[in-house]
Amino acid sequence: MNILICDDSALARKMLARSIELLPNQNVLFAEGGEQALQHLHQTAIDVMFLDLTMPDIDGYQVLEQMPHTYPTKVVVVSGDVQAQAVSRCMDLGAYTFIQKPFSNSYAAEIFTRLGLIFKANGVRVDDISPQVKFKEIANIALGQGAGSLASVLGEFIHLPIPTVSTIEKAELDMMLRDALYREEVTAVTQRFVGSGMHGEALICLHGKGITHIGERLGFPSEENSYNEVVLNVANLFVSSFMTSLCEQMDVSISLRQPVVVDSRVYAKPSCISDDTLAVEFIYRDKQAFECEVLFMFDSGSEQVINRVMELI
Repeated sequence: MNILICDDSALARKMLARSIELLPNQNVLFAEGGEQALQHLHQTAIDVMFLDLTMPDIDGYQVLEQMPHTYPTKVVVVSGDVQAQAVSRCMDLGAYTFIQKPFSNSYAAEIFTRLGLIFKANGVRVDDISPQVKFKEIANIALGQGAGSLASVLGEFIHLPIPTVSTIEKAELDMMLRDALYREEVTAVTQRFVGSGMHGEALICLHGKGITHIGERLGFPSEENSYNEVVLNVANLFVSSFMTSLCEQMDVSISLRQPVVVDSRVYAKPSCISDDTLAVEFIYRDKQAFECEVLFMFDSGSEQVINRVMELI
């Protein structure tokens, strides 16, 4: 039996492989993206494929659409995107089943048994992957769960962004902030968070003609709310949906401060900015001419907390 694990996250690939107790007739192959997965599928008879959805080259939906059907491969989608439309689209494209990241041991064991695999509960840390790479996978799952919350409110599918997690130098971050704050037709909102040794700030830049429409769909009609009130509510929803899932996965507790519309003339740089600042950046796009850029900035103390938690994974 040939088993293919396709995920752009090294952590996700290793953790999934570690959960399979291989029998003598079983072999595991890996793909770091959709294009590599398709190459494997064309060259090898794959019995079971574990497939991520959000990948930078060819995403999981495209793999399902383009995979050859000369061999009966059972595709198990393993994704943090928990939108009902995402699950239904995968099943319509021929997936065998869908497992949500992070998956529960009991559900995974049931699926593995149906596939003829033996599930082995993860109990060993993955020590050969950097904390930053691990944190990106946690952030990716948080985005998926946040998108699920937003999609249920908006009533439509959200194309899941791929987060960028990096340590940004002060000069580069200053330039990013200036670019965000001084662009025309951009409304910027800042929201701080603190707790469990973590402290930082989110900068949310919203632009596009669809902001008011988004506000109405979220329950903030323009006739009852000022434009700034709509923007604050939309920004808070994007930040809170992400941070709630992130903190649950890390088992930490933080409090979100009230969001504030930024006046570029008096905006004070976040206190978390240092020579090197850990940042998470992603962009939500909506078909209603709306875009939301979100930048989370963490202080050095937060980075130490994150690294300690990542060491346990």
